[in-house]
Amino acid sequence: MKKLLKNGYVLMSADADIKKLDILIDNGIIVELSENIILDNVEVYDLNNKLIIPGFINSHTHLAMSLFRGIGDDLTLQDWLFNEMFPREDLLNDDLTYYGSLISILEMLSKGVTTVVDMYLFMKGTAEAVKNTGIRAFLTRGLGYDNEEGWKRRIDETKYLFENYHNKYNIKIGFGPHAPYTCPMNKLEEVAILTKEYETFTTIHLYESINERDMYKFEDIEKTGLFKNNVIAAHCVHIDENDMKILSRNEVTVAHNPSSNLKLGNGVAPILDMLKHEINITLGTDGAASNNTLNIWEEMRLASLLQKSNGPEKFKTEEALRMVWENGGYALNEKIGRIEEEYNADLAIIDLNNFEMYPVDINRLKSHLVYSPVNKVYATMVNGEWVYFNGEYPKLKGNDYFETFHRYYFELEKKFRKGE
Repeated sequence: MKKLLKNGYVLMSADADIKKLDILIDNGIIVELSENIILDNVEVYDLNNKLIIPGFINSHTHLAMSLFRGIGDDLTLQDWLFNEMFPREDLLNDDLTYYGSLISILEMLSKGVTTVVDMYLFMKGTAEAVKNTGIRAFLTRGLGYDNEEGWKRRIDETKYLFENYHNKYNIKIGFGPHAPYTCPMNKLEEVAILTKEYETFTTIHLYESINERDMYKFEDIEKTGLFKNNVIAAHCVHIDENDMKILSRNEVTVAHNPSSNLKLGNGVAPILDMLKHEINITLGTDGAASNNTLNIWEEMRLASLLQKSNGPEKFKTEEALRMVWENGGYALNEKIGRIEEEYNADLAIIDLNNFEMYPVDINRLKSHLVYSPVNKVYATMVNGEWVYFNGEYPKLKGNDYFETFHRYYFELEKKFRKGE
């Protein structure tokens, strides 16, 4: 049945003005956006004193890493990754990634996130968590090279995901080479060919730490053909002028993860310089193991404040909003990130009675969104369906997931400490 959202304030995009509008949704698509729509035989939701905004797009996550939240807080990327993360990841399975991903998704839905781009292991578990919660997801099996047998197994796992989940359950599958220091250039060539063959996207970590500048060059990645496809490059903290030119001419999107970059001691990405090169920039939280929170609102606030340290006039409020809305839709080639007719009905609803939204002045609400983030939204909609509504998750059956999550977590840690 059609849904009609009435009496709410609507912010259609980062650069729009806030207006009182009704939104008519049919089959997951916004079909009308105007004042005082009156229809019969529709589900009507009165959103008086609510603000309707585009759903947030989290462009870089490792969903199942909620299992590792709070581990290795004070370590460098090298120590954190190789001594704490990789040994634990060797113990994962589909059940563990299901519950780890589920907890992360529920956290994000309560914050108004409607789309995630994820790279990790045992992605069948993650795909099932996406299927059962209704979030929109772009999933990749992380690819690294140890030997030909291991590489083939990972590629086969990716092909399994295509066969069983691609273009189903709000899911699209892509390729996820971890980084050039774990996935050599000849394998990036292979990924480039596969990405073109499957007409999909690639996401990869690039220059997250300063040490990576001694390991590979962007010119070499460009020669593999990878950048000819739709690529989302996470981090890009330590890029120089020449790197930016390469990203710009290849229309590579950068997924900026300011909290994770700072927490692992990797620094601050040169976002203002990237914007001068007209690089499309989105925002990601990274995983809960390197960020501890999956709150995209905090990411947006921090990203803005870090760039304003170079001069408060140089980074506008609207730029921060574009990073979590339109830029993500552009990167993923999807009609998301805006509230507009013919766009997917991916929305977040904010109760303006939250203390953080006071004073409720429509001329200030954009500022509130970026600099005074709420703890939880009132509701989140994906593809015209409520996936979070006033504290509940309508699509999720049962409520024993917290208990099961902890049981799996403690079993994993027990095995890790035994060195199994």
